[in-house]
Amino acid sequence: MNEIKHIIFDLGNVLIKIHPNKAILTFSDKCNIPIEEIKTLFLSNFHKAFMKGLYNPEEFFDIIMTKYQCSLSQSEYIDIWNEVIGKPKDGIEELIMVLKSKFTLSICSNIDPLHWKIVEQNIDFIHYFKYYFLSFQMKMIKPNLKVFSHILNSLSTAGEQCVFIDDIQSNVKAAGKYGFHGIVANNSKQIIKGLKKYNIEI
Repeated sequence: MNEIKHIIFDLGNVLIKIHPNKAILTFSDKCNIPIEEIKTLFLSNFHKAFMKGLYNPEEFFDIIMTKYQCSLSQSEYIDIWNEVIGKPKDGIEELIMVLKSKFTLSICSNIDPLHWKIVEQNIDFIHYFKYYFLSFQMKMIKPNLKVFSHILNSLSTAGEQCVFIDDIQSNVKAAGKYGFHGIVANNSKQIIKGLKKYNIEI
């Protein structure tokens, strides 16, 4: 087996907590819209298009306000939208501190520019990563196989030298088609257990 040099992490629900239901409830309350109707927005094709960078934040805001006939200000909307982003998962920062001295660390996340801005401002350990493969910059989202081809080309490496960690099985499976070693995990204990399978001791 080739020596592992790169560890690539998903962000939401792996490194940090995410709270989509919190944002949904606030939207519902502020705009007097049924919760079930708001739920259809999250991970809809429109939402995915935003994460692909096909709409800028202003366009996304305008479309949502028109669709739901809501009169929030843009700043109010951004505050609600950013309620999705939570704090680091327990033990993650300590884990990253150990790994960054031994491996090149990267982020690969389906994320929009508003959420990424909050992550950069509020999550200190995010700056320990060397590469960021963000959907709104790449113009594509996981599990698109082109995401993983792009990662390998950017890192000038082979899949066998990479471990990819995500909480969604289909994303890990897609990475595996390019030879990535995969770990399905959503907390630090699961990550550590998965790394041991590749002889990476923490």
